[in-house]
Amino acid sequence: MSRIVSWFSCGAASAVATKKTLLKYGAENVIVASCVVENEHDDNERFLIDCEKWFGVPVLRLRSAKYKDCWELWEKRRYLNGVKGALCTTEMKKMVRQKFQKISDVQIFGFTSEETNRADRFKLQNPEVDLETPLIDLSITKNDCFKIIQDAGILLPITYRMGYKNANCLGCVKGGSKYWAGIRADWPEIFERMSKLERSLNTRLLKVKGKRIHLDELPADYPIKRGLDIECGLWCKGEKV
Repeated sequence: MSRIVSWFSCGAASAVATKKTLLKYGAENVIVASCVVENEHDDNERFLIDCEKWFGVPVLRLRSAKYKDCWELWEKRRYLNGVKGALCTTEMKKMVRQKFQKISDVQIFGFTSEETNRADRFKLQNPEVDLETPLIDLSITKNDCFKIIQDAGILLPITYRMGYKNANCLGCVKGGSKYWAGIRADWPEIFERMSKLERSLNTRLLKVKGKRIHLDELPADYPIKRGLDIECGLWCKGEKV
């Protein structure tokens, strides 16, 4: 018999997709799993616990067996990001999912109705996955997800409330210049740590006016845009702004 596995990422969309899946298949027939990454804000754990109460079932917390967090991964592997995506997504989420999944699983992902193209790309890149996308099937948008979560009496993760579009790791290596200007303002210690790591690896995460620059070269008055669409679920999408 196929397992029904709903992947919960501490984001609003995956939370609503999970709730819809539980209502469709019954709580006793669904495994809710989350790939936990220690680089995320501590408030994500609070959101996960609140969602567990809403779901009526526990969330299975899965972690990388190789790395305690992304910092350890970046420092040991000497790599941050590149044309093929971010190594952290591969090691901390994708490989954790692949180790857990079975070929017979039906897997639920929180692609919203605006993300049909993203879901189609995922299918092409992961043909072994029997994918269900309840939010697309039900024409549920990301804003709809926010409202559903709020109507359930659950406080959204703090990064959403600060203006970020996702509840991903703090200091995402896929973020652009405006995103990192926001991280510098909100979490200067993370900005400083990444600046030093980037220099030690002799790499440049940012591009300003067509030129690659180091984080510590980002102008002090550079505009902030916390709402960048940086996707880090169980696959990798970089932000080029």
